[in-house]
Amino acid sequence: MFLEIIKAQQLQGKAIAPLSGKRNIEKMTTIDSCNMRFSYALNAEDITNIDSYVDLQRLEIGQYFSKYYSFFIFNNDSLVWVWKSKKQAAQSIPSWLGPLGKGKYYWSEYKYSEFFKDYQNNTITEYARMPYGIMNNRLYSEKTPEQNWTIHNDTSTIIGHLCQKATCHFRGRNYTAWFALDIPICNGPWKFGGLPGIILKVYDDKQLYTFECVKIESGIFPIKKYNFTSYNPIEREKLLKLQRKLNEDYYRTIGARRRDGGKLPDPVPYEPIELE
Repeated sequence: MFLEIIKAQQLQGKAIAPLSGKRNIEKMTTIDSCNMRFSYALNAEDITNIDSYVDLQRLEIGQYFSKYYSFFIFNNDSLVWVWKSKKQAAQSIPSWLGPLGKGKYYWSEYKYSEFFKDYQNNTITEYARMPYGIMNNRLYSEKTPEQNWTIHNDTSTIIGHLCQKATCHFRGRNYTAWFALDIPICNGPWKFGGLPGIILKVYDDKQLYTFECVKIESGIFPIKKYNFTSYNPIEREKLLKLQRKLNEDYYRTIGARRRDGGKLPDPVPYEPIELE
């Protein structure tokens, strides 16, 4: 078990983000390309203020694969890697060189996981980058989950696109989605999809999780993938349990103790996006 000696001022009750600058962006492999990509704000307090986002996430939809990932984390990893390559004699490496929204010092599975949908095999794979103190990252694949949507007559305009309402129950939560009538792409943020248009906004009925599209880009964009061979396979249900423990009781989960021998923070409540 990993044992970390921590100082009292480090006790925040949240999982610490993994170290930056360890991903070689020059060794990413191009697996597909896309002509549209979509950026989503995760849990924005103010949709016009990027600093109020928990994360800024990007969906790239190719012919064979789609990729969903944190642009904040990718951008920061890239900037730190370039900085490190230019200043190899530096005694220390900066942790953050780009915008990271709220809670930048902390890990969240929603910021540090990447999702690849494989159309040919009808699978989705999550590559879960774990927080500081967990030695091995994880991955699992599952059949691309389906949502049993009910389409309604309600409409709304999101970033200039007329959208129609749909609702479903998925893995323990009730969701409302708005899909664009003029962009007939059967995909969406995170694991969502299955509607006759791209999902531009989706949220649960408690509004604990809200994904809202804030930008659509057209062009030719490569879809790239890191070398994830060091990630250890795990069952989805076991990963969910580990992620829950890390969110509720991070320091005990990694086997930490305080330098001064004091008490660790009490466990905190956590509401995962997947309840089943």
